[in-house]
Amino acid sequence: MAVTRKPAAIFYWEAKRRFDVLIAFREKVDEYYAGAVWDRHALQWDDSDDTSQIRQWINQQLRDVVIATHFVGVSTEIDYAPPPAIGGLAGRISLLDNVFNLPRLMLPEAMLFDELDRAIGVYKTWLGPLWWKLFNPFYWLGWALYWVASIPFRILDAAGFDGAKAEGSLVGKIVRLLIQATLTTFLLIRALLTVFLS
Repeated sequence: MAVTRKPAAIFYWEAKRRFDVLIAFREKVDEYYAGAVWDRHALQWDDSDDTSQIRQWINQQLRDVVIATHFVGVSTEIDYAPPPAIGGLAGRISLLDNVFNLPRLMLPEAMLFDELDRAIGVYKTWLGPLWWKLFNPFYWLGWALYWVASIPFRILDAAGFDGAKAEGSLVGKIVRLLIQATLTTFLLIRALLTVFLS
């Protein structure tokens, strides 16, 4: 999956929240690796009370971090093949899901930090343009048009159908475009009539 360079459909404050979550997550993982001791014989972490609390926090934030990284197109999955002397199953693994198993898999923590830094960088570049969009009335008009045009698909969701799939299809995109064009035309005609008749 390629990294998304252009700000996607996200509001400034949600991008800022995800940016802060990723930074806090990276710091906590770094703090955990610095404080916990990897037992090479038992192949597990020896946690103190502090690192145990950090581990719990990391696990609680993991879902948000996965969503934030995938949203910007940063994949934390790699193709993994264990060393031949050890053996084991080869395949795709997620660095985030295995944040506490990286030493067992003989993978450096830097691989995880690199992916987190890439995602943080994308959000960092998005924050400036998204901030200025908050003051653009056409930006908000676009969001309002999108929201109104997505009502039929939300009704499909409520009825038990897959509204997201319908909205993403070619017919769904055409329907959304027609609704947005009709609504925009109506608003423009109304504005013009208001100006000329008053």
